[in-house]
Amino acid sequence: GEEIDSLQKIHVFNMQKLKNSELRLAKAEQKIRELALNIKRKEELIKELVRTGKDAQSVSRQYSLKISILEQEIEQAKRELAETQKQLQELDSKELRDIPEKVMLQKECQKKMEAAKLKVQREARELEQKVAQMKHQQSQMQKRLCEESEKKKQLEAELQQDQQQIKVGFFLFPYDKD
Repeated sequence: GEEIDSLQKIHVFNMQKLKNSELRLAKAEQKIRELALNIKRKEELIKELVRTGKDAQSVSRQYSLKISILEQEIEQAKRELAETQKQLQELDSKELRDIPEKVMLQKECQKKMEAAKLKVQREARELEQKVAQMKHQQSQMQKRLCEESEKKKQLEAELQQDQQQIKVGFFLFPYDKD
């Protein structure tokens, strides 16, 4: 009778140990699932941050191209202005028999020169405005990129911690210490 009683107590004790182990195992598995989910979420955030950085680089290249085109247009307008001035000087140096024709040609050249000057001034103003706008946008993007980069570093650190916790969890829970 005592042996049966003793065996029953051992059996109940072992069943309790088993139940406790299963509970700890279930908790560990739940924690691992949560950590895996957390890791996946953080990896997605990191991918998004990388995408944001690439977008910023693309916009920067587009702005550089726009500036380059505007600079070429200004150079073209300056060449046109110089050409018109040259024509006007040549006209002044020529001896034309027909004074009214000379006056008409001078007026025409004068108009061309004024138009070319206006074009250069207008495009220069436009370029200055665009450059100022791009500098502002660039500083905003740079600021955002720095913030995103910090977030990325933080997420990567958290990711490493989570992975470390999972590794530790796998090593601790197979052993039953009771």
